Amino acid sequence: MLETYFSAAKMLGHLRSGPSGPYLDGFAAALERQGYGPETAVRYLRAAAHIGHVMAEQGAGLTDVDLAAFGEHLRTCRCPRAKGGRRNHHTIYGARLFRRHLVELGLCRSAVAAAPAEPQLVADFKTWRRIRCHHQALRPRRRGPDDASSI
Repeated sequence: MLETYFSAAKMLGHLRSGPSGPYLDGFAAALERQGYGPETAVRYLRAAAHIGHVMAEQGAGLTDVDLAAFGEHLRTCRCPRAKGGRRNHHTIYGARLFRRHLVELGLCRSAVAAAPAEPQLVADFKTWRRIRCHHQALRPRRRGPDDASSI
């Protein structure tokens, strides 16, 4: 699928040899299914390859893609193959889409799953509030001065 967007054998070899390589063909297919144009897909695929190299450089794998760390890297990026993907919104958005792709494949933890559970006090309050609102809904309404039957 990468051949749809890249024709140079050297670039294809670079993309496939990196940490993100085994997942780039599937990511390219997902981008095509979602209707992204060729220029955008190329940017996002380069960003996906770039984040793989950065995570490997930091000792993390694709199971722990850290978009904040990648954003920090982009501020001072001097990677030789970044190809203009250093400091623009396409790079971080492409990395975000690639991370989402890895989550869908079950390779990367979901950010929601990594969030801490709410404190017990908050959970108890929500339960109390739900019960209270339910009981108030069951009570008969009081008649006020606007009701016809209160005259």
